[in-house]
Amino acid sequence: MSVCAQGLDGTVDWNRRVSLGFGISGHVAEAMVQVGDAIPSGESMVALETTVLKIALDKATNIADIAQAQLEEQMSVLDRERTLYDEGALSGVQLQQVEIELSRREYALKDAELELQHARYRLELARLRAPFDAWVVDSGFTLGQFVNHEADDPPMITLAERGRYLAKTFIDSETLQAYGAGVAVVVSVGDRRFKGLATRIGLEPLLESGQVPRYSIAVEFASDTLIRPGTACTISLE
Repeated sequence: MSVCAQGLDGTVDWNRRVSLGFGISGHVAEAMVQVGDAIPSGESMVALETTVLKIALDKATNIADIAQAQLEEQMSVLDRERTLYDEGALSGVQLQQVEIELSRREYALKDAELELQHARYRLELARLRAPFDAWVVDSGFTLGQFVNHEADDPPMITLAERGRYLAKTFIDSETLQAYGAGVAVVVSVGDRRFKGLATRIGLEPLLESGQVPRYSIAVEFASDTLIRPGTACTISLE
């Protein structure tokens, strides 16, 4: 690493890199992306077979609808029974039994609604979506493949954030004083220049035999075009 009038020599890296996998098991029904694809946030990437999950969702929906209808029916019954009670044609014990039945049906509806939420959640688990604008770095999914999400090494898809990068380097304690967090910095990649901010400054030094302590520093910057990790860059104060 050299510190010179032109700045600090460094390399470009992804700003964010994540690996995603399924939370349930099943066969891959759709594999919509390939390595190198640029995908927007929310884009569907891989989906499992969902026939059984959709049946479970339909069943949960029906149960919730029935529970709702039964509750409404019991509310009508309670209204009638209260009228009879007010007229003296119904005892307090009988009215209380109707109210207890109403409470039971209210709880039954809440349980049915929770089961419906769970069925929807499991159906959503069967589809992997991009959490941000990304490049597809790697994918372990193929059409028809069986995914066991509890396996020791389940298949994953690896994404890197698209549009934002880090310029990384190491600097000594004297130079570190000029590169505080939030300091405006220029990152040069070839003949292209990008404005950035020093965002990640190491607290502990990297010690190598016979050398002065150096600290890691990362500068975040934006670029609409792909810059591959490992690309050489120069970091300098704006």
